Amino acid sequence: MPIVGSGFSMVKIGADIRDRIFVEKLKCFIENIDKNQKWREKFSDDEECNKISKQLLYIVDSCDDDNKLKLIGKAFNYFVNGEISKYEYFYTVNIISKSFYPYLKMLLEIDESDKRFENDGTKYDYFGIAHLLNIGALDYDGQTAALFNSQTNKIESPPSIIVALNGYSGFLKELLQKLD
Repeated sequence: MPIVGSGFSMVKIGADIRDRIFVEKLKCFIENIDKNQKWREKFSDDEECNKISKQLLYIVDSCDDDNKLKLIGKAFNYFVNGEISKYEYFYTVNIISKSFYPYLKMLLEIDESDKRFENDGTKYDYFGIAHLLNIGALDYDGQTAALFNSQTNKIESPPSIIVALNGYSGFLKELLQKLD
C-alpha cells in the first residue's frame, strides 16, 4: 500500500516539524530567564511548580512570535523575584499572547506626557491603540463630544475614545525596552 506509506510519512514529518518548532520556542523562552537561586526557592512546592510549568508549556506552545516569548521570559524573572504576583504575571502573559506584536511595540512610542489621550488617529495609529485597549494594555477613560456645526447641520469632528495608560502598559513598556 504505497499510498498509506506516503500518508504515514507525511504525518511523521509534520510531527517532527511541530516538535522542532516547539523546541525552538521553548529555547527562546528559556534563554530569557535568569538562572539564579530565587528560581529554586520560588518553586519548592511540587504541586504549584507543576501547575505553573504546565501553564507555561501551553503558553510557549501557543505563542506565535519569538519576541513575545522573550517578553514572557523577561516577565517571568519579575515573577520569580517576587516583584509581581502570579496573577499579575499570567495577566501580563495573556496581554502579550493576545497582542499583535507591532501594535504592542507602539507602547514605546507613547510619550510620557500622554498618560491619558484621545484615540483620534492624529498622534498615534488609531487601530494600534484600539487593539491595545481591547487586550487590556490600555484603559478606557471616557469619550470626547462630537463637534456639530449647527449652521451646516454637519458633524465637524466625530467623538473619539479617551484612553489611559495603566499599570500593565507601564510594565510592558519596561519589558519592551529591555528587548531593544
